[in-house]
Formats: sequence, C-alpha cells, structure tokens
Amino acid sequence: MTPIDLNDPIAVLLAVIQALERAHLEAAVYGGLALAVYGEPRETKDADFAVAGVRAADAENALRTAGLDVILAFEKVQFGGQFVSRLTLYRGLGGSLNTADLIEPRSERYGRQVLARAIAGPLREQSVRVVSPEDFILLKILATRERDISDAASVLKLFRSELDLQFLENEIALLAAEIPDHNISERWRLVRDV
Repeated sequence: MTPIDLNDPIAVLLAVIQALERAHLEAAVYGGLALAVYGEPRETKDADFAVAGVRAADAENALRTAGLDVILAFEKVQFGGQFVSRLTLYRGLGGSLNTADLIEPRSERYGRQVLARAIAGPLREQSVRVVSPEDFILLKILATRERDISDAASVLKLFRSELDLQFLENEIALLAAEIPDHNISERWRLVRDV
C-alpha cells in the first residue's frame, strides 16, 4: 500500500473503513468526521467508527492485511455507556501517525441497531456508511466528554425538523434501563437544553 498522510483524518478514515470492509467487519463512520458527512464539519484529528461485536484484534489484522502499520493500543475499555478500542497507525508519510477508535455501545441490542440504521454518505467522492443523525446523538450521550454534549446538541439543532424525536426519547429510556451506571437521562437533558 502506498503510504498515506496519517495527519489527514479523512485519509485515515477511508483507509480504515476500506480495510474493515474487505475483512467483512461491519463499521460505520462516527465522531467528528460524521459531522463532516452531515455537512457540519469540526476539527478532528482521529477517525472514529461505531462497531458491534468486532474484536479489536480482528480489526488490527484487517488493517495490517491492507498494508497499514498498526498497533492495538487498548481494547474494550469502558468509557461511560460504551467500550472503546484504539488502533494506532504509524509510519505514514513524513513519519505521521494517527488513531482509529472503535466505539461499541455497552448495549448489544443498540449496537446492532446502530449499524442496521447506518446510511450511505459521500466523503471525498467515496461512499461511506455513517451512523444516522439520531444514532450520532445517542452515541454522544453514551460518551463521557463535555464536547460530546455539544456535538450532539449541534446535530440536534441542525436536523431537529428531520429527526425522529419520539424514537430518541424511547431509545433514551431503553438505554437508561440497560446501562444504569451512566447518567443517560441527564446527558440527554443537557443536549436538549444547549
């Protein structure tokens, strides 16, 4: 594989998603780059993917098979209502490096549904699967940072008239019951009130 500029998060995203697809590992674009697909970009340095039931070691092997230099930094670490696995890509053009995070909801039911609802969107003239705007909001609520609240609020504001708000309310209630140790209802209130 021709070395890629790992300082370019979109190049990283496209290389990783193609490698995962070739290995038949299902993933959808999430995080700051999903905002770019929605037409509301924000600065980001890494590439995030929503997954369900993907072992990080299998993803690492898929990237290596695609010719990428990769190290599994950590696997399935709990952050709020989700698990995060991090793959570090290195030896890019000019010695660049970057990370690809695999984000998996702690609710297996919900994780499968996120991927089933993923939609196709354009990114650098390529079609990629991206989480739906509703799932973007919900995944950000499952996260832990303040920035996640503002990201979710920006998508809610941008797409409010097109979103299924009743679905969001119902899913919040289900997730709050399934993941009682993460304050899902409070984070949802913060998103709505921003």
